[in-house]
Amino acid sequence: MAGCCHYASVNEQRLLTYPTTLGPHTGSYGRAKGFAQQNFSSRTFRFTVLVRLAGWSIHGACSISRLHDRLREWQNFSRPIVAQGSPLQYEPLENDKSFRLLKLASTKREVCQLQHFPLNEPPKYIALSYTWGSPLLTDESIAGYNKVDRPFALKAGGVTMTMSISRNLSEALSYIIDSRSRHVLKSPDYIWADGICINQNDPAEREVQVPLMGEIYSNCEIAMVWLGQDETDLEGFLSIHSLLEPIIRQREIPGSSISKRFGSAWTLQDLASVLGNGILDPGAWAAYVGFYEKRRWFSRVWVAQEVALPRTTIILCGDAIFPWDIVQMVKDFLRDSLAMDLQDLRTVHRERPAGYEIATMSRLRNFMTVSRMSTGSSTLGGLYPILHDRTGATTRTQLSYAVLHESLTTVRSLDSERGHDKVYGVIGIFAAISGKEIDDLLRPNYGRTVQEVFTRVTWLLLRELPNLSILSSVEDASQRRLEGLPSWVPDWTSAITNNSLVSMLSPSSNASMVAEAYQGYRKETDSSLVLNGALFDTIADFARSPQFSDEVDMFERNKGPAIALESALELCMNPDAPVAINLGTSAWEMLWRTMIANRTSSLVNLPVMTDYFAHYTTRVLANHKTNYGVDALYIRTTGRLQQFQRLNGINPVATGLEDTKHGTKAEMVNRGHLAFTMLSGEVTIRRRLFRTRGGHLGLGPLSMEKNDQIWLMDGAHYPLLLRPTLDKHIFTFVGDLYLHGHMNGEMLRGGLRHRFQNVTIK
Repeated sequence: MAGCCHYASVNEQRLLTYPTTLGPHTGSYGRAKGFAQQNFSSRTFRFTVLVRLAGWSIHGACSISRLHDRLREWQNFSRPIVAQGSPLQYEPLENDKSFRLLKLASTKREVCQLQHFPLNEPPKYIALSYTWGSPLLTDESIAGYNKVDRPFALKAGGVTMTMSISRNLSEALSYIIDSRSRHVLKSPDYIWADGICINQNDPAEREVQVPLMGEIYSNCEIAMVWLGQDETDLEGFLSIHSLLEPIIRQREIPGSSISKRFGSAWTLQDLASVLGNGILDPGAWAAYVGFYEKRRWFSRVWVAQEVALPRTTIILCGDAIFPWDIVQMVKDFLRDSLAMDLQDLRTVHRERPAGYEIATMSRLRNFMTVSRMSTGSSTLGGLYPILHDRTGATTRTQLSYAVLHESLTTVRSLDSERGHDKVYGVIGIFAAISGKEIDDLLRPNYGRTVQEVFTRVTWLLLRELPNLSILSSVEDASQRRLEGLPSWVPDWTSAITNNSLVSMLSPSSNASMVAEAYQGYRKETDSSLVLNGALFDTIADFARSPQFSDEVDMFERNKGPAIALESALELCMNPDAPVAINLGTSAWEMLWRTMIANRTSSLVNLPVMTDYFAHYTTRVLANHKTNYGVDALYIRTTGRLQQFQRLNGINPVATGLEDTKHGTKAEMVNRGHLAFTMLSGEVTIRRRLFRTRGGHLGLGPLSMEKNDQIWLMDGAHYPLLLRPTLDKHIFTFVGDLYLHGHMNGEMLRGGLRHRFQNVTIK
């Protein structure tokens, strides 16, 4: 039936359409010639969707455009619900396991009803996910929505009352009520929206209800994501999905012609060979990127659990309705199969790929899917290997805290108005998995400072998890934002951080050789952390890392790869401080292994990796020569590289590189450079090479200083870097580190364990 979207039973699935046309506001994307001509028949297109909703399915062919009379219809349903009655007085909830639901009115001429229900016996309901302020990040949206409230009428206890709600929430409810009344949308009769169902003026109630949000979103019939009524870039965003969805589905079928032809790795040219050159149109991709860029919802920390926990999620934007799973599917495809082709698709305000937040929420949603499949398992089934390797967790309780750790780490790039919500925004995920009461250290209390909240949750994870993995989440000092935070506590408000060694090296490293589920000595008192360990070595020198340093100008930062290479060679070639060569290796091998934290693939043998490193150095110098000519840095680094190669029995790679710009040799060098860059890039972000007084090489925090101390702590899988204070018994935590040749118990040789002592970290 035209203009509607019905639920149909699985045995009676129907194809439904959403007729619209492109309106005058479509912008440059709608006018893109090649793409528009190919994909818009009569300036419309069809977008096939499939959503399973608890035993129901939606099949839809969506034509997302705009009829002028539909604009008048939109203006009608987007008007605020008429308010009347005295100001709302919330009735107290019966107990800590009760919550409120809003019964939706049949039409906008009626009013909704606010009712109480036990959390474990609610009717079927919608859980709404939306932004409190402006839906878009544009100045116009911010001015039109932020701190703009609308009156909303509802019945509570049989009496009609009025409350103020945000404009965006008002428009969401208006759209849902109007769509239900016109049979465009069929849904449960009840809805949960925190702006109405939680008394926001009662801090005590908020602190009780916030931990219940995990159960609220887990138990909903469907979650609806409201992105706002503005449709900027929507046409282009959905057109990309409509083109890619059938290709991705065919690709996932074993033996299909698509999978045989391209396998798992694709390029944009591969897509163009299947879909035509329209897929290369920059206007289409600009719209795809712009859709993510402009909408605040995608960067909110609270939406992580609001997407991860529900079994079914759909997105509402303008008058378009489409499933979350397709958005996630397309984003995963672009990330996994087209990563190198889409490096230029960066958001304006952050150096990360477009739709980065989708990947964040996708990861947590996949976690919850596996968790639900493992219901009743004491080890969370498929989650066990990942969580156990990273944290040492073995019991269901420990694994639940491991999920909390993963969630905190995963969402730290998302935004929150209050720092507290970096923690409170994910405790619902922990509660949903653990099934237990929230620990007092984790229970929401906005009366505490952000520093107190972060310290409490960090100590909780140190107390409950076997190893010290949470310390790997502490960002480099240059990225910390909160003052007064203990050095051993992660600053979760800092979105920019280096990749955790825990996520990259587990389970291959166990520096202190701790037994499974062993928990070393640890204590927290007055915001100080007390651990048990011993001093192993001291930082003697370190390499420059201008790519990630704020201490150099942009010109020098652009020369970063060549500067870092020269500095690394200097570390290894200092005649006054020779590198301690491990048995059976060379300084050349030690260097490249350290630069990738020894993360070699079993599929790549030693000679190949040695060649990859040679190709990496070749390409670094070739790129520098192309951009800056044969300058002093190029001459110095070339000379040192050739000398270092000869000393280690490596045939010096041609550094002129005139013969590597084209042909087979160029392809070989580029392939080796790319492979080594991908391996080293993850571990060297905000880390630098160092050499110890004992001649060992390693990778450590960017903010390290000479004379910082390398300690091995009881229960730690990685060495820790500490900085002495004026009180020689008290230290500052600098970060974890990779120490080549000493990541699996080698530090304990020579009786180091007998020198273990209590260490206080402020």
